[in-house]
Amino acid sequence: MLTNRIVQIKILRYRGAVKRDKIHDFYFHKAKREKYSARSVYKLQNIQEKYHLISTGNRVLDLGAAPGSWTEYLLSVLGSRGYLIALDQQPLSITAQEKIKKSGIDFTFLQQSVMDPLPPDTKVFDVIVSDMAPFTQGNRAVDCAGSLELIQRAFEIAKEHLKQGGHLVVKLFQSEDTVKFSKEFGKLFKFSKFYRPPAVHKDSKEMYFVGQNFKLE
Repeated sequence: MLTNRIVQIKILRYRGAVKRDKIHDFYFHKAKREKYSARSVYKLQNIQEKYHLISTGNRVLDLGAAPGSWTEYLLSVLGSRGYLIALDQQPLSITAQEKIKKSGIDFTFLQQSVMDPLPPDTKVFDVIVSDMAPFTQGNRAVDCAGSLELIQRAFEIAKEHLKQGGHLVVKLFQSEDTVKFSKEFGKLFKFSKFYRPPAVHKDSKEMYFVGQNFKLE
């Protein structure tokens, strides 16, 4: 009985901490006010404001798009002359779907695993962005290994589908292996950097690889 009570207390404390985090989370409430599907939208906005990677009319691939906040932000930057493909195993939120319909943009949603190949007629992109993350286990080594697998796949897709001079954004969980791999791949860009957007939670291990001006081998 004592053990069960201790577990219940820990669960209540955890839920209370999560609730307090949301109450005091500036970006959580900002996303609600501005009608975005998730607070993660501001991570991409932070990156765009700093590096200016995306322009009106670009062709963009959004990997790990669900629930759709990055897709929603991309719509606002690309305009109706842009072309956007979003990919995820999970469907986009109703909010994102409604914004896509209203935007008039040339849009395609691929509901598939990122490990599956893109359609054979897929053209090259000006920009590829990836907010993909593994289902976290609470074990740092396991989570970072999962993150490494996803960034390796994102870089594979970039080598095949990113145009000469194109730009890339990839989320990673910081570890020796993810950083080492990303630095090596960064040699294929004229400029590459790791960036931690202000919208990332202070206690998160997330950061982003930013590569500008892709150089085909």
